[in-house]
Amino acid sequence: MGNQGILLRKVTLDKTLNQLNFFLKGAFMILLMYLLNGWLIEKNLQIKDVQMIIGLYGLVFIGFFFLKKKKSSLSDNKVMHDLKDYFDIQKFTDVEQLDKKLIQEIKQQRRFVVNKGQIVGTKHFLLFDLMDGQFLLIPIKKVKGLQLERINQHFCVNIQTEVKKEKIFFKKKSEANEFILQYEKFYH
Repeated sequence: MGNQGILLRKVTLDKTLNQLNFFLKGAFMILLMYLLNGWLIEKNLQIKDVQMIIGLYGLVFIGFFFLKKKKSSLSDNKVMHDLKDYFDIQKFTDVEQLDKKLIQEIKQQRRFVVNKGQIVGTKHFLLFDLMDGQFLLIPIKKVKGLQLERINQHFCVNIQTEVKKEKIFFKKKSEANEFILQYEKFYH
């Protein structure tokens, strides 16, 4: 997964594919050793055994190709839908370009970091990567306003954008207020 940016990690199955790739290599070596042992050393391997093992290995291999195809389609990924809504992204290569721009801005044009590094504001982006599974990238120019709201024991910042209303939850009011203050300081 080396040299992979923030967005690509969220919208791809690379970690799963990488683990499956190691599994396939290991399974192939076990299959090869089994075949060599059965035919050359013990001489008790039957054709039906070989067919069964190769069939099982083939099923795993087909699963690998299914995941590879799924990686390029990305049609059921929530993060990808949000990126399409906010950035009019149509292809996977567009995500790669946006990812490079985001990384560049985080390194060189970062305005603020709050909530233990989980919210980053740059010149053109607001990036939310929160522990409760929320991940969102919003272009600054599409943000129309922020509003703090309390929902049960949690606090929520409603972010009104040109596209839709986003809700970002915080455990403490101070964390939500810190984000709002930093946003207003750098973008108003």
